[in-house]
Formats: sequence, structure tokens, C-alpha cells
Amino acid sequence: MTLEVHVLGTSSARPAQGRSVSGSIIETPEGMFVVDCGEGFQNRLVKHRSQMKNFGGRRLKMSKLSAILLTHGHLDHTWGVLPWMQTMALDGRKDKLWVIGPTTSEVIDALLGGDVEPEVTQSDLVIQYDMWMDLGATTEELGYEVQWVLGDGERWVNMNDGSQISLPQPMKKVKISAHSTQHTVPSCAWRISLEGRKGKFDRASSKNLPDEIKATLAAGKDVEYGGKSLKAIDFRTDSVPGKSVIISGDTAEQAIDSNCDLLIHEATFLQAHVDIANEHLHSTAAGAARTAIECDAKHLALTHYSGRLDSHDDSLSEARDIHSSVVALSDGDRLVLNDDLSLTHLIKSEEGWSQQI
Repeated sequence: MTLEVHVLGTSSARPAQGRSVSGSIIETPEGMFVVDCGEGFQNRLVKHRSQMKNFGGRRLKMSKLSAILLTHGHLDHTWGVLPWMQTMALDGRKDKLWVIGPTTSEVIDALLGGDVEPEVTQSDLVIQYDMWMDLGATTEELGYEVQWVLGDGERWVNMNDGSQISLPQPMKKVKISAHSTQHTVPSCAWRISLEGRKGKFDRASSKNLPDEIKATLAAGKDVEYGGKSLKAIDFRTDSVPGKSVIISGDTAEQAIDSNCDLLIHEATFLQAHVDIANEHLHSTAAGAARTAIECDAKHLALTHYSGRLDSHDDSLSEARDIHSSVVALSDGDRLVLNDDLSLTHLIKSEEGWSQQI
């Protein structure tokens, strides 16, 4: 029941220093989400899937993709959506696809029949959704069902028919939630969480008990037998806790209104350029670490580096001065959140992936 993140881009704004722009895959036992989908995403995905097969013996199945979750409308996070959706049509996709992202409350008012025409920036997702649909990203044109959803954190609108809906939950046993972040356009962080799982009934330890006693214990009920009190928990393997990851897009340093086990957070600048970070509503590596402390994250992963950074060594150092469990991501890296909530960082190289010691 692990949760795995495949990081396909760690650059901010534009490709730089050998890094590509944003795009990540969240792989769960129930299926996959893509969080952000910048320019060239599908090219990176093709390469990553091939390498997964060559070096890992398995391939990510795109039929398992349930939703594209967008953190905001800047093109380095969205410009790969339309061409990839068209490729999925060419590949014969038949399963429903949700595309979900944030917008302003004024846009939601207008979509729900308000009289006022809202002022929106060119990067607002409502403009891009309309454009993509005009260019053929519809159920009828693509051949698979597409549900376009926008929300302000409280209200969500299905743009296919203009109806107000609850935030969709595309997978069973996996919950998604959107948490507002502070940037120059409407933005959010996405939280993906897996339900915990009870331990399995241990038949070996109960083999000498009558069937009716076994059934009672297996149902989770304590029972008296042979003058002893038998505790149901003693006849189960250890339970598997739930687990959660929050992945932010672009955001100024701020508290995220949720806890998590793993926070993947932008670290565009070093603390030496905190004034620039504040001006453009981005974060420093130290700011990301403070956010991780605020949301009680067990682990922090840094991404979204400025092109002025040749490496992420200084970013990692700054964050580790504040938070005890920090990794700095590179393109192609994988993060595995294990059942015991430990984090495995698999670092990409030409020879495949190796675990960070």
C-alpha cells in the first residue's frame, strides 16, 4: 500500500540547468494522478515509462490515470495538458478523465449564473479550459469522457454543464483535497491521502480455536474462551496506517491548512534572494522547511528551482537547518512513502535508480 511520486520536472518558469518544467505522477494502489503538466510533459513521460520498464521491470499504465490536478494556470504548469490529452485519444483511451484546478470566487459566481463579468488574468484556468475545449478537448472529439472542473476551494463547477458539484473523488479509498496557496494567480496545493488498513486476521495463531470463536475474533470482537479473555487485536497482523502527500505549485511561504506525511514544496530561491521570492510570491528552501514544520510534515521534498541555481546543494543545506527530514529532487527521481511512513528517495541516473543512503 505504498504511495509513490514520480517527479518529471523540477525547474521553475522555463527549462534550465538540464531541468524540465513542472509535472509529477502520484501513484497509488487504486490508480494515478498527474499534478501539473508543463510543456513537453508527454515526452518526459514516454522516456520515464521506458526507463521504468528497462530498469525496474514494470511500466506505468496510463489506463490507471484518473485525473489531472492543476495547481494554477501558469503555462509552465499547464501547457502540456492539451497535446497529451490528444495523444491519449490516439492511443485509444476509453476511461473517464477528470481535469481539476483552481480559479477565483468571481469566476465561480459567473459560471453559476452571476450577472457580473469577472476580471481574470490571462493565466486563469477558466480561459485555458475554454480554449482547450474549443480546440477539441471534449468527450465527443476525444472519444473518452472528460470532466472539466474548476473551484475556489469551497465551490466546484463542472464546466461541461455548468452545474455546482462537490470536489470529485476519482478513486475509491483515495481522497483528494485542495488547499489554497498564495501566488500571483489563483493557486492551490493538492493533498492525496490513502485510507489506513486493518491488519489481517492471523489464522495460524487461532488454528486451535473453535470456528465460532475464530469468527468472533475475525470480526474484531473480544471473546471469553476457556476462562481467558481473548483480545481480537492479538489475532491480527499490525495495521497499516493511512498516508498522505501534499504537493504545492507556485506559492509564497505560508501555512498550509492541513497536515501530511510528505510535503513536496517549491524552493525557487535561496534565502539570499528572499526579497525576490516575496516580490513574486515564491518560496525559498528555508521557507519550504518552515511550511513543512507548520503542517507537521514528516518529510519534505524540494523542487521548482530557479534557473540561477546550478545545483540544489545549497537549497538542501538551508532546508535541513530547519527540518530534520529533507530531500532535494532532480528530474526523474522517485519518492516512495512506505507503510511505516518512512521515505525512500530513488535518485535517477543513466543506470536507473539508486536509493539515497
